[in-house]
Amino acid sequence: MPRANQKITAADLTIDGVSSADPDGQIPADILIKGTTGRIPRWVNFPAPPAPGQPADYTNLYVYWKQNGVETEIFRATYTHVDDRPEFTFPITAQQMSVDGVAYIYYVLEGDSGNEDPSAERKLTIDHAVLPTLAEPQFPDATIHGYLNCTSDKPVFEGVRIKIQPDSVFAALDECVLTWQGFDSLNGSGAALTPEHEFRQVISQDDADNGFIVFIPFNPYVRPMFDNDSAIAQYKLYRGGVAIGSSDKGLVKIDRIVSGGTPCGGPP
Repeated sequence: MPRANQKITAADLTIDGVSSADPDGQIPADILIKGTTGRIPRWVNFPAPPAPGQPADYTNLYVYWKQNGVETEIFRATYTHVDDRPEFTFPITAQQMSVDGVAYIYYVLEGDSGNEDPSAERKLTIDHAVLPTLAEPQFPDATIHGYLNCTSDKPVFEGVRIKIQPDSVFAALDECVLTWQGFDSLNGSGAALTPEHEFRQVISQDDADNGFIVFIPFNPYVRPMFDNDSAIAQYKLYRGGVAIGSSDKGLVKIDRIVSGGTPCGGPP
């Protein structure tokens, strides 16, 4: 039978990958990418086996997330004596941690008497600026000196192939968003010859394991670069709409001038 004076003592929760010694609860970059697990120790008055002929006691667990004035229930479960174990876990997803700033997480235990016992709030600090650096894009058709020209393995006037190297962070259905921009110098600076264009590609498991190619058509993205110019390529990786990684910048030099001064592929 439910006990009117039932008392449940809510101990502090812990979060895998987040130091309990850090009062600000800074969430590491890899946790922001892959999500993590919250852990709640077994409470003192965990439901005991019922007496013969009596209904089983139970405890309801509710986990709450508070951020920017909004409180959201992110997990709930009910436990009886058959669920007894040293600790209880719940997921914290990358999507849940997608908004930068300070958040608080806590849980409430509710006994079968209706009495509630909330835990202390745990402060968490979310900063996606602290993202892992992914390898810079590569240009497989560039010369040993870093040029794309009229005699490259794939001539520049046929477009530009950009190789994204595989990384353990990648997963199927992630989205690669690559930016491409041309400049009137050989070092990716100076006057911009093109706007910053975006190329989006949802990757497969094979892409994640082996890398993949992003293709930049010649028109209109490459044509403006022709005489000792260059372009910068950089990409971000998104999972569920959340940025989980950013690459270094990749630079390629572009020279379409041939004998006689006429650019291969035509003028800009």
